[in-house]
Amino acid sequence: MADANASHNPDTGDQEDTTLHALLAAIDRETAQELALDAASLKERAARNIRKKKPYIAFALGRDEMALPIGSVREIGYLPPVTPLPNIPPWIRGIVQIRGEILSVVDCCLLFGIKEAGHHLRPSYVLFTHENLTFCLMVDRIAGVVNVDELHDPLLPFTSEYGDHLSGVSSFFKGAHVVGERTVHILDDQKLGSSPLIVQWQ
Repeated sequence: MADANASHNPDTGDQEDTTLHALLAAIDRETAQELALDAASLKERAARNIRKKKPYIAFALGRDEMALPIGSVREIGYLPPVTPLPNIPPWIRGIVQIRGEILSVVDCCLLFGIKEAGHHLRPSYVLFTHENLTFCLMVDRIAGVVNVDELHDPLLPFTSEYGDHLSGVSSFFKGAHVVGERTVHILDDQKLGSSPLIVQWQ
């Protein structure tokens, strides 16, 4: 009977509660440290993944989307009034003045033989630059920025499935970036900037 009373001793119960709380507190401290380390690791991995992604400026040509590396794009915006010039190829619409600089305007749809989606009251431009070459690419609209991780999400090669209407520009493709139902054709800025056809008229 004495043993039974001892098992219900209030002092013993208090000691057990104190020990239990101390144990739980120790577990919480260890868990908190592990969680902090896990959070720091996840944050570092996320930062590495962001650094691996390369940003591209995407724009619409006809019913297709294309993109150029952001490093080759100096500026984007609505195309100012174009001044036509005589004796130039039809894909050069003329010249514009942007921030005091006179630049040629290249109509991408005419240059690459892409059917335009429709008439645009205010076409946009991509101010493309490569080494000493700078000109305005006339596009239908700016579609935003596309971030591509080519290491873990490699670009897809051009195939006839994308349509024969893109055959004129396919030689400038690095590949296609596909996200869901959206396909963005990534242009090779090196090839575009060194194209003999374009360089000849700059």
